[in-house]
Amino acid sequence: RWLDERSDHGDVNATLTLLTVGLPIVLILVYALLTGVRELDVLLQESGLERFRSVLEPYVDVASVTDPSWLVDLLRGNTGRVVSVVAAASIWLVRLFVALVVAFYLLRDDRRVARWFRDVFEDTPSVVAFAESIDDDLTTIYTGNLLTLGATGLVAVATFYAFDLLAGGDLVSYPLLLGLLVGVATLVPVVGIKLVYVPYTALLLFRSLALGAVPVWVPVAFFFVTLVVVDFVPDMFIRSYLSAGTLHMGLVILSYVLGTRAFGWYGVFLGPVVLVVTVHFLREILPELVDGSAERLALE
Repeated sequence: RWLDERSDHGDVNATLTLLTVGLPIVLILVYALLTGVRELDVLLQESGLERFRSVLEPYVDVASVTDPSWLVDLLRGNTGRVVSVVAAASIWLVRLFVALVVAFYLLRDDRRVARWFRDVFEDTPSVVAFAESIDDDLTTIYTGNLLTLGATGLVAVATFYAFDLLAGGDLVSYPLLLGLLVGVATLVPVVGIKLVYVPYTALLLFRSLALGAVPVWVPVAFFFVTLVVVDFVPDMFIRSYLSAGTLHMGLVILSYVLGTRAFGWYGVFLGPVVLVVTVHFLREILPELVDGSAERLALE
C-alpha cells in the first residue's frame, strides 16, 4: 500500500513487494546451505570420517561442479531415487508457482477486487462490513507474522551473541546466520524454529561427547536458553500481540496451534482465516439472522 500511494505501476509494486519479502529469505537459506555443507565437511574431517567427505566434495569444490562427470556418476545406479526427488521437487515448485501467481495478482488488483465487491453488494452493507472486517484482521495477522519473523530473528541473534559472551568463547558458530535462520523458521508450522536449534544442539552435543571440543554443559545450556528465550517467549507473546488486532490473543494462539493440527503445513495460514471468518460471522452476520428470524416469527 505504501508503494501504491507513491506509484501507479501495479505490476512493479507487486513485484517489488514479493522481492522485498521473498528475496532475503531465499538468500539466507542459500547461504546457510552453503555454510552448512562446508561446516559438515570440516566436522567429518575432524571426526575421522574421511570416507563420507567424498559425498560432499562436488558441493564443496566449486571446480568439480563445472565437470559434468560428477552428474553422470550420481545418476548411475540411482535413477529411481533421482526420479523420486525430481517428482517431489516438481510438486513443491508447482505449489510455489501457484502461491506466487496468486500473491502477485492479489497485490496488484486488490483495490479493483474491493471495488467490484462493494459494487456487487452495495445494497447489503452488512456483507460489505463483514468482508472489510475480515480483510482488516487478516492484514493484521499476516503482517504480524512478518514482524514476528524479524523480531524473533533479532531476539535470536542477540541471545546467541550474549550466550557466546557469557560462556566465554566462540561456542556458537555463525550466531548472526543462525539467528536469521531462526527468524525464517518461524514461518514453518508445528515445528517452527525447532527445525534450527534442535539439530544445532545435536551438533554441539556431538562436538562435546565425540570430539571433546566444547564442555558438555554448553549444548544443554544452549538448548534450554533457546527454548525459553527464543522459542517460547516470541511465539507465545510477540506473535500473538502483533497478530491479535481486534481478536482475543488466546484465540489467535489457538488458531495457530489447532490450524496446524488440522491442516498441516497450510494451517499457519488457514487457521487464522477460519478464526477471523468465524468471529466476524458471529459478530456481524449472526445477529442479523437472529433478528430476521425474530421478525418473521412476530409477523406469523
